[in-house]
Amino acid sequence: MPESIYSLEQVSDWQAKLTDLAKKPRTRFSKKQAVEAMIEQIELALQSHPYDEVAQSLKEWGLDIAAGSLKQYVNAYRREHNPEGVASARKRSTGKRKKKVSGRKSQPPANKTTSTAPAAEAQGSRQKAVPATSSKAVKAAADSKPDSFIEMPEEL
Repeated sequence: MPESIYSLEQVSDWQAKLTDLAKKPRTRFSKKQAVEAMIEQIELALQSHPYDEVAQSLKEWGLDIAAGSLKQYVNAYRREHNPEGVASARKRSTGKRKKKVSGRKSQPPANKTTSTAPAAEAQGSRQKAVPATSSKAVKAAADSKPDSFIEMPEEL
């Protein structure tokens, strides 16, 4: 299909019409757009009334909206228009959350050297254990006395 070509006059005409359209106020709104258009008044009402009351009042006046939807739209608007405030609120609330505990075994501490060579050989795996090589781990191992014997691979 051939590409359409438009004249400068057509593009200029469309630009002028779009500029005129942008100046006209919106005449039709979705629920979310209606909430965003009334956000200042909704925020004022929410200072002294719960979401249920505000949503019920809006229903009586013709905007069929549930309290949960109203809360969702208001919070989405707040996130979009005040990201710093939401981020700081998240930081405050994360301290109260409990960490999930997974069913996996915990990993051994990084400063202890363990060998997985016997287990790997028993499984027929070609993977070799790599001892800790960081300078902190080497120095800590040299300075401290071992609690028990460490199994070393025969290849060393």
